[in-house]
Amino acid sequence: MNNNNNNNNNNNNTYKSGILIACNVINVIYHIPQIIKTYRTKSVKDFDSYYLLLGNLHSISWVLYGIEDNNGLMIFNSCVSIFSISFVSYYKFHSYINEHYKSKNICSANNTENKENKENKIVAVTCD
Repeated sequence: MNNNNNNNNNNNNTYKSGILIACNVINVIYHIPQIIKTYRTKSVKDFDSYYLLLGNLHSISWVLYGIEDNNGLMIFNSCVSIFSISFVSYYKFHSYINEHYKSKNICSANNTENKENKENKIVAVTCD
């Protein structure tokens, strides 16, 4: 009877590992197009900050659960999600910084001398 229990546990563990491996492959494939698109366009306007924050908290929670369960496949799967969401979050944060400075209308002034009359100066002001 004890031997039959061990066989059931081994079959169950193999089945769970197979599902986790399939999930890992799907998770990697799922995130790659978004990472490539974000890297190429540097645009994350459609992503909500709360979505990104909650996605990272969700994945971190699964990493902690995987550590507690001593399950390397679950940890790997969640780390792929954390990397992907953090990658998009970086560009989201970067766009917030750019928008913040653009809204301030940071200007610069350049002094140039008029070569004919050195007493007159031309000041050029540009705003980015």
